Amino acid sequence: MSENTNKESVLLIAMDKGIDSETGQLGYGYSPDNGRTFFVTNTIKGRKFRQEDADRLWKFLKPMIEKLMTKKFKNEFMNEIKAEISNDSSEKKSEEG
Repeated sequence: MSENTNKESVLLIAMDKGIDSETGQLGYGYSPDNGRTFFVTNTIKGRKFRQEDADRLWKFLKPMIEKLMTKKFKNEFMNEIKAEISNDSSEKKSEEG
C-alpha cells in the first residue's frame, strides 16, 4: 500500500464536464478546490468569464488600452481641442478690437 493513502487525494479538475456552483449552468470548467466548487468556463453559448478572470487579465490588457486611448486622443481629439482654443482666441481678439 502507498504511503499517500492516509492523505487526502487531490484531483486535477480542468476542462471537465460539470455544473457551475454559482449559476447552475452546465458546461466544461475547472475546480480550484478538489471538486468542492466548480466553475464553468465553456458553454454551448460560448466562453464564460467571472470577475476574477477579468481581474487577472486586466494587467495584460491595461497597457494596450492605454496605448490605444492615447493614440485616439492625439489623432482625433487633440485637433478638435486646438481648433476650439483657436476659435476662442479669435473671438476674444475680435471682441477686444
